[in-house]
Amino acid sequence: VADAEKVNYTEDGMNAILNLSGGDMRRVLNLLQSTAMSSEVVNEHSVYMTSGAPLPKDVTIAMDWLMNLEFRDAYEKLTDMCTTKGYALTDVLTDFTTLVSELDLPAGVMAVLLDGMSGVEHRLAFGTDEKLQAASLVGVFVQARHMMKVA
Repeated sequence: VADAEKVNYTEDGMNAILNLSGGDMRRVLNLLQSTAMSSEVVNEHSVYMTSGAPLPKDVTIAMDWLMNLEFRDAYEKLTDMCTTKGYALTDVLTDFTTLVSELDLPAGVMAVLLDGMSGVEHRLAFGTDEKLQAASLVGVFVQARHMMKVA
């Protein structure tokens, strides 16, 4: 479709569309059309900017904060990123789940992380304040890191 419509695109742009569309061809076409209309080139960055989804590099950086920084620093950086880039914590949390599931962690630590993240997601779904839930999310990671140090 992109070739037939003479859309200027990159491979990473097409991969981003496929990843964000989750197998739904209507979403593929809608996102391709929206991105092509708003950007000169359909690349990864333009696709994520058009969709409003967090950029993968931002999610990776935020995961690093959660895994390595003290509570206050991780919380401030996470909430600042969500505010300045317009990310919903639920979207970032969805991407964190994918990253966490790929980590090689002890089973107990993995269970604490996934259960804690699930709780945050549940509370966000019922309208709880995002900043409060960001603090809860950081707390889950601090707890998991503590468990890894003790073990």
